[in-house]
Amino acid sequence: MTGLLFACGAVLVGAVIRGYSGFGASMVWVASLSLVFPPAAVVPSVLALEVVASIGLLPRVWRDVEWRQMALLLVATLVTMPLGVLALTVFPEHTMRVVVAVSILLATLALASGVRIRGAPGPGLAIGAGAVSGVVNGATAIGGPPAILLYFSSDAAAHVGRATLIAYFLGTDSAGFAMTAAAGLVTMDVLTRTLALVPVTLIGIWAGQHLFERSGGRGFRSAVLVLLAVLAAGVLVRTLLGG
Repeated sequence: MTGLLFACGAVLVGAVIRGYSGFGASMVWVASLSLVFPPAAVVPSVLALEVVASIGLLPRVWRDVEWRQMALLLVATLVTMPLGVLALTVFPEHTMRVVVAVSILLATLALASGVRIRGAPGPGLAIGAGAVSGVVNGATAIGGPPAILLYFSSDAAAHVGRATLIAYFLGTDSAGFAMTAAAGLVTMDVLTRTLALVPVTLIGIWAGQHLFERSGGRGFRSAVLVLLAVLAAGVLVRTLLGG
């Protein structure tokens, strides 16, 4: 019961973050739920909750999604994901995580200093970001930041970038959950635990969405940069400490 209460609290926090920013929940959920549940059971649960979160958010942002760019991102990600898995046979996962975390921190600092892409991201940038995300995701399971950085380094409206990322993550998380199911990781215990956490996820999503709508997107870019920096620093610290 104590573990379940802890899990509910962690899921609620991650869901509020996801509802507000459109991303960030999985890092919170994986780090926290791994403390009380076996890691092999955490990943499929987190992927399933991410799918639930995206489904809960998508109807309210449907009209704002840049569907062509989202499709390019998603296809490029799925195509290059096997390359990331292959990279694990050449470079240790520990090294890959450090490289990714440091790269995200440096890119975030560059964006915070004023580096921007003029106009909305074009097809070439979308394909490039998706390809990088696929490699990173296959090698480290933290492939979201390249796509996130693409949108928040451009002049695209905050609500457009957020909506497009929500649709993009629905695709990547659905594919990831299907892969874990095919690998036999989706057991009855995993399904029962995940279903128990769905109501908490929906409550957090609603609260985060409400916060975003009330703010009107003001300060959204700054909040995204801070969240990216915190997540990257968390990955770096946990990796260096052997977590």
